[in-house]
Amino acid sequence: MSDSTPQTYTLEILSKTTGVSTQTIVQYQEYGIIHSDFDDDTVRSLRRIEHLRETYELNLGGLKLLSQLLDEVEQLRQELRSRR
Repeated sequence: MSDSTPQTYTLEILSKTTGVSTQTIVQYQEYGIIHSDFDDDTVRSLRRIEHLRETYELNLGGLKLLSQLLDEVEQLRQELRSRR
């Protein structure tokens, strides 16, 4: 398996893949919760965000903060793994 260009998605495909409405995806994008490049990382982020929203009934501010914190934790974990 070779490294290739990451898979990117249109808004409509992203919506169908994740089950999140296009309107909600655009809202998350405008609020800065997700990035504008719709790739596999965005799919994972959207699934995580929707899980958090449904489980903890967070508003956009809470979703953004918690998403940023979880991203930071994952980045720190990757840094720790690379030191081993």
